[in-house]
Amino acid sequence: MENLELWNPSTFKNGFPHDYFRDKRDNDPVFWSEHPHWDGFWNVTRHADVQRVSRDSDCFKSQPNPFLAGDQPPSVDDGANSQMLISLDPPDHTKMRKLVNRGFTPRRVRDLEERIQSQVDRLIDQVADKSSCEMVSEIAVELPLQVIADLVGVPEEDRHQIFHWTEITFGFDEKYTTEEMMDAGAQMFAYADQMCEIRKKEPHDDLISVLMEAEIEGESLDQMQIDVFFMLLQNAGSETTRNLITTGTLELIRNPNQMQILKDDPSLIPNAVEELLRYTTPVMQFVRRPSYDTVVGGQEIKAGDPVVIWYSSANRDERAFDNPDTLDVTRDASQHVAFGAGGPHFCLGASLARLEAKMMFEAIVGRFEGLELGVEDPRTLPRLHSSLVDGYVEMPLRWDGVKPAA
Repeated sequence: MENLELWNPSTFKNGFPHDYFRDKRDNDPVFWSEHPHWDGFWNVTRHADVQRVSRDSDCFKSQPNPFLAGDQPPSVDDGANSQMLISLDPPDHTKMRKLVNRGFTPRRVRDLEERIQSQVDRLIDQVADKSSCEMVSEIAVELPLQVIADLVGVPEEDRHQIFHWTEITFGFDEKYTTEEMMDAGAQMFAYADQMCEIRKKEPHDDLISVLMEAEIEGESLDQMQIDVFFMLLQNAGSETTRNLITTGTLELIRNPNQMQILKDDPSLIPNAVEELLRYTTPVMQFVRRPSYDTVVGGQEIKAGDPVVIWYSSANRDERAFDNPDTLDVTRDASQHVAFGAGGPHFCLGASLARLEAKMMFEAIVGRFEGLELGVEDPRTLPRLHSSLVDGYVEMPLRWDGVKPAA
């Protein structure tokens, strides 16, 4: 089988190449790829091997950052990138995560539950009098945008501007220049600085205030660390949930028997969220680098060689899941790696993303009648220009009717 340019976002313009990775899992599970800027990189495709790399933080490091070059533009492949939480290794990562964890306690997430439900109801109500909508912009983007803004403390009038800067900075649209990306990142940092100045005079019960006040071992975060975390949170807090909601809805429409199972028994929706995370895998991969020579899946790997762990492949590994290319909302998909495969970098906001997705899918399954895709062929839907995040730019929907909120 011909080798694919896995660093190139264009390789994923029609979705993740599952056939290619199925062949690699069977015949060449840890394989080498050429790269135009690096010497090359290793690809890890099997579930057990992805787990091993993720959990062995003594060997496999995230520094200088976990991004596959070719996906990220120069504007975010710089010093600020190396200070992101996802770029740090223990003990720095452990210390930073303890600080940030104070904003993601189970109590704080539970406190958001009523606001999340209110946002879900509002978004569905806004389209209820129509017979169609564009799901990404009208529903999927809005929910995580509003929830993260509530958590961080961004005023309502500024939220869409912050989201716009985020979309530009992380470069999933080819139309933006490097200068525009760098400018948007600088604007986000300046905004975070301004928020901190306001909080010094008027403390709030929000994540920015928590980060400003928290101390571990006598140390607090400096302004750059807060700025970088603010930028990461806006992106990471939006992308996974947005693309899970969008692609998950598409897959339920394409599998009407699975949609009907959830209509008949809505108590299965939390389980369905885990299966949709496995099946759609919004974040396709991250990079690690071994600090010493090692072996993965029988393959010798030299210290410093980039190692790409492919979550999308691991989640379809026949060694971990029966009939992995079949969507089954009743299966136990709890071993999926859509939030990472264990270890110190397991997704900080996983519980929040699960809660948002549960409430949104309850509304989609329970309120829409005769829900359909607004185009005949889903392959014509435009996707994000990325080898990191798998999702759609647009997804038109139509329906027969919308029930009122419970």
